[in-house]
Amino acid sequence: MPADADRLQADYQQTTDLLRTLTDVRFKLLALVPTLSGAAVAVLGHPSSAAALVAVGLLGLTATLGVLLYELRNSQLSDYALHRAQSLEAELGLGLYREQPDRTLRLFGIAPVDRDRGLILVYSAALAGWSYLTAWGVLHEAHLERARSIGGVLGVGVGLLLVVELTRIHEPDGRRSRPLELQAPAELLEQ
Repeated sequence: MPADADRLQADYQQTTDLLRTLTDVRFKLLALVPTLSGAAVAVLGHPSSAAALVAVGLLGLTATLGVLLYELRNSQLSDYALHRAQSLEAELGLGLYREQPDRTLRLFGIAPVDRDRGLILVYSAALAGWSYLTAWGVLHEAHLERARSIGGVLGVGVGLLLVVELTRIHEPDGRRSRPLELQAPAELLEQ
């Protein structure tokens, strides 16, 4: 049975490589998304026109939403790869991924500390900022008084809505999207 052990070891190596790659991509996106969003909101604090606010806001909103959707799929792939690595470790007698710390750490005793909560906060804040710019531009173009303030309120509303929805998606009690069926990593990445 050495061939089976070699196959399992190769599968485990590919699976852990996938986990590392997904983590690396996530880290880069988490550095980029809030930096660009914050810079755009700061630079456009005194815009040249309402059209500039709307154009930049919509561009940022669309791009960040696209990155969020990509990240949600990466989260799904990461959950799959983690589950697969744990199963392979059981067969190989290993324990790095099977012996993870429990999730009892809570910020201020309230918010669970895990990768999903970080993603929720970063993407909600970024999309709130882009929504603020877009709403401010549209309302300013419509010559509404306090367009900036109303845009800010709308941006905060979008951010809070996203916190609620992304928290719902990442519920740990089984309501989260169902785990992917175990497949070979190449088949999974083609989806």
